[in-house]
Amino acid sequence: MPQIELEYSSNVPEVNFSDLFREIHQAVHEIAGIRLQNCKSRARVAEQYFIGNGEVDNAFVHLQIRFIEGRTATTKQAVGEQCLSILKQCYGVSIAAMQITVEVDDLLSEFYFKHPKGSLTPQ
Repeated sequence: MPQIELEYSSNVPEVNFSDLFREIHQAVHEIAGIRLQNCKSRARVAEQYFIGNGEVDNAFVHLQIRFIEGRTATTKQAVGEQCLSILKQCYGVSIAAMQITVEVDDLLSEFYFKHPKGSLTPQ
């Protein structure tokens, strides 16, 4: 926890994911108080997608961040805004018709299981 998933259309240029995820992890750590070692990120390219009217220049980058419930709406808002800023800076205007979105969700603690136990606690 948190689980961080970046999905992007195949027409988006690849970036240095290590640098990008390092920045996102740092933001989540500073804003939400999550241990850096608990951050898990992955990137997935969507080979098959359809955006808007199907024009080939349409593109997307979507970041989903899920962490254990209990953080305030203000904290989740701040995480989302900071991560959107990071993505905008990273991708810039590499594609004119690119949409960049961020979603911050809660994981229900009663249905989230992790080993080793105790590693979900704040730092």
